[in-house]
Amino acid sequence: MKRTLPILVFALGWLACSGFGPRAQVKVSEAERRDYANALSVLADDPAAAEQRLVGFIEDWPQSPLSGDASIRLAEMALARGDQDEALARYYYVVLNFPNGNRIDSARVGAASIEFDRGNVDAAMHALNGLQLRRLSDAERQIANRLLAGGARDPVAKIGLLATLRSGEPDEQIRARIDAQIDDLLAQLDRAQLALVAERVEPEIPAARALLVSAEQSLDIGDYDAARNQIERASRMQMAPAYATRLALAADRLRVLESGRADTEFFPTFEDAARVGLPSTRDAQGSIGVVLPLSGNFAAFGEEALRGILLAAGTFDAQLPIEERPRVRIEIRDSEGSPAVAAAAVRELAQDEEITAIIGPLLSKECEAAAVTAENQRIPLLALTSREEVASGRSYVFRVAMTPSDEAQTLADYAMRELGAQRFAILYPRDAYGSGLSGLFWNAVEERGGRVVALAAYDAEAVDFGSSIRRLVGYELLTPEEEELIEEREKLIRSARRLEPEEAALVREEARSMLGPEDDPLPPIVDFDAIFIPESHEKVALIAPQLAFHEATGAILLGTDAWNDPDLVSIARKHVEGAYFTASFYGDSSVGYVRTFADRYLETFGAPADEFSASAYDAANLLLVQLARGATSRDDARDRFLGVKGFPGVSGVLSMSVDGNARKRPYLLSVHRGQIVETN
Repeated sequence: MKRTLPILVFALGWLACSGFGPRAQVKVSEAERRDYANALSVLADDPAAAEQRLVGFIEDWPQSPLSGDASIRLAEMALARGDQDEALARYYYVVLNFPNGNRIDSARVGAASIEFDRGNVDAAMHALNGLQLRRLSDAERQIANRLLAGGARDPVAKIGLLATLRSGEPDEQIRARIDAQIDDLLAQLDRAQLALVAERVEPEIPAARALLVSAEQSLDIGDYDAARNQIERASRMQMAPAYATRLALAADRLRVLESGRADTEFFPTFEDAARVGLPSTRDAQGSIGVVLPLSGNFAAFGEEALRGILLAAGTFDAQLPIEERPRVRIEIRDSEGSPAVAAAAVRELAQDEEITAIIGPLLSKECEAAAVTAENQRIPLLALTSREEVASGRSYVFRVAMTPSDEAQTLADYAMRELGAQRFAILYPRDAYGSGLSGLFWNAVEERGGRVVALAAYDAEAVDFGSSIRRLVGYELLTPEEEELIEEREKLIRSARRLEPEEAALVREEARSMLGPEDDPLPPIVDFDAIFIPESHEKVALIAPQLAFHEATGAILLGTDAWNDPDLVSIARKHVEGAYFTASFYGDSSVGYVRTFADRYLETFGAPADEFSASAYDAANLLLVQLARGATSRDDARDRFLGVKGFPGVSGVLSMSVDGNARKRPYLLSVHRGQIVETN
């Protein structure tokens, strides 16, 4: 039977009494060495016997320095069989009795590990008091650093300990977890604390990251001098690729902000853009890469985009003389709609040093894969996607397609500024598109001081929208008295059908003027100026007549690019009269440069242009303009893209934000006298 209880009681007694003093150490005699060696001699063959001999050795030689080593071995044996209580007592025995022994630091780490594992952080930190890291093995030192970092209360000190822990950690996955901890802590610090980290933490990686985060904060508050200093200091330090990308982006942002081109929502009108006109591309020289889905399920969209690029380059332009066409080489790769193939295509094109930038791909997943590769290869990528995350945090990736946010902002701005709407209703399908655009539109309205006063959703597969419309206009949560009055009103309206027109009109007016029990209006209550419906034109053609049927009339109908189809008017007719909606491309525009594009495309390819060809055409022109203006390298082209404001795109007037995301003014269309017409 192992005799452990007295040791455990003794150790717990020490924790409670701070007056216990260390015992003096004595030299090791030959007898002690012989007995200790005898105890260890059976360790490999009979661990249980060795354990009994080690316990006996400690009892026989309690003041021997070798008893400290014996207690450490017994603690390790106890841990191996899951007995933390005995292991903790053995470690504390060494701490108490051999404070100057050569195993004291190992015992401190062992005791602290158990205390920390049990959630006793204060006890663990107490056990580590006086720890000498230099006396530990490499493995023990890593454990000690992990414990010290886990128990640190000061975030600056904690980052320093994590940095030390990271520097001694060979496992990449563990290093990544430590990096994440450091990043989380840095994000919580203010600029003064970040400065302390940069000054006090010796390893360059955390110090450089502290300077990076501080530079980002300085840019946010407009302190450009501080940001410049922090960026310059960080750029001289070692940084992992992901942080180097963020630093490059911060430097780009500083350059743009200092040049006076602040990252504001700068949206000139199409007319303003037309007056400026598209800068000449005839002097453009160089090579362009193109990655698009030219086979597979999305080949038709890829082909449309490719035609737009070829038209911009003048490759097949039936109207442009050869001598006026840009002198560019276009290297085309098929992404097949596959993220892996798209990434490989970008990697291959990046090896061609003559290629300045790459246009494409189209689909969100292949764009993300292509963006990762483009960033690693340091080649500008003009991605034809509306997904903003593709460009965020990447200094070589730009997103040029219109986003739902562009639509929501433009629509809310026009409705409030030009149409005088202040109170809005939203009727939307329960799917990602409807929910996402509803949120964006709601935010855009509130940012401008408006209010959303009614909201109703419906199943995305629905064809009957009556219940949702009735909720929108107040038929929900009626009292019994109100239900009776509404039924009476319905009877009056039905009875009017049998009367002469003039009498019927009087009866309907009387019915609709009926009030509730407390003289409140009865539903339908259309207390909003406009109603936003993020839906396809097919569904809107069904919804609009049902709005009229349920007397939810008088409000302006607002919609998105998905409304832009002639069938909307031919089916819904008078029910969509006066509606307004956005469009990513409008081939019948009265704007000169847009008409020129539409005519050139039709003559060259024998079919009308669409939003895919228009967006790709703009991306190509964006690149060709930089080449014509003398862009000499990939970095030069990247910097020039960041300076683009009010670019006259046929898919929307474009301004590039400092995060690489294009902001676009879409077309605004309306239904006037049964025709879809351009409003702006």
